[in-house]
Order: sequence, then C-alpha cells, then structure tokens
Amino acid sequence: MHLFRLKVNDAGMNRMPTFLEDNYVCFGLPGIGDLNQLSKTELRDKLAEANHLEEQELERGLEEHSVFAHAMQDGDYLIVDAGERIHLGDLGDYYYIDLFDNAEDNSGHRRGVTWLNSLQREDLHPELLAFLSEEGGIGKFGRPVTQEQVESMLSKPKATGPGLIDEAMIQEAIDILKTAMRSEDADRRERAAIAILQAARI
Repeated sequence: MHLFRLKVNDAGMNRMPTFLEDNYVCFGLPGIGDLNQLSKTELRDKLAEANHLEEQELERGLEEHSVFAHAMQDGDYLIVDAGERIHLGDLGDYYYIDLFDNAEDNSGHRRGVTWLNSLQREDLHPELLAFLSEEGGIGKFGRPVTQEQVESMLSKPKATGPGLIDEAMIQEAIDILKTAMRSEDADRRERAAIAILQAARI
C-alpha cells in the first residue's frame, strides 16, 4: 500500500474536528466539478479558469488534485497533519458533493477515512517528520509501505544515549561481563551470563 500526507489548516480554518467526527477528509479548490469526470487536460483548464493561478501554482494544483482523486486508493494510509497532533487513517474512495463545491464551504472533493490512531508530533520517527515537512498541502511517500512499517514510523527510534555510548564502550562492557563469568563468585557469574544473554537478544 501507499502512504499519503495531508495538511488541514486551510486559511486559518482547522477542519480536523469535522474530519474526525464525520470520517472524511476534503481537498481541492472550488468551482471545478467532479474530478472523476475530468481528464488531466480538462482539470488543468478548469483550475486555470476558476482560480486564475500562475503557471507554477497551476502545475502544483494539477498534481495535488490528481493525487487526491486518482493516486490515492481505497486501503491506502493517510497521515493528516493538524499541527501538534497527527492522525492516521485508512482511506476510502473519492466522492464529490456538488452542494459543498463553493468558496464558502470548499469541501466538495472528499474521501472517506477510517481513523486508526492519533498521536503527538514529537512522538513520530524522524523519517515520518521529514515526510510531513515537505512542501505542498498533499503528497505521497516515496515508496510503498506495509502496515508494520507505518506502525514503526509512528514512534521514535529507541534512544541509546547519542554521543555517550559507542561501539568501543559496548565492547568494553562485554569484556567486563566475560571476565565476570570466570569469577569464583557463582552469583556474579550467573548475573554476568544473564546480562550477556539479554544483550544477545537485542
């Protein structure tokens, strides 16, 4: 499956409470109609006509609308960046609601979402944080992922005291334990053996 990201703060409006309550996300500019009914050329023309975008903005808008309507697939995962909190969801299909495709509501382009998890930004793996910090309101992770890989990125790597413990120090500690295993004290030998076995399972 693929992993996507979406930022929700739109012109100062935080839609996240609505997304969580009603199990959907929305993305896209108003006034262009059902994205499923438009070819890429038609979408480009509609974006240019309805929103008067400059060339660079137009190309980015074209790409992002295409990602939301077509690249995302039912069963892919979505990370929604709501500032301090991050929300993980399982994506559903794209659907269009004409009633909300206007400048005031601006939520005509939608995808259903089954929400799976919510956590603090500070708890995420650096690779996921880097993905969330990329430019644009929407984006696709650089490679396919498994559920297990996504779950591992939802937590920081285990701290090992950066700058304090290096390979030489680890080797020295193991040498000390090896020496302790040859001690005349049976209890000390046993504790050293347990410590070495525990280290071997890391």
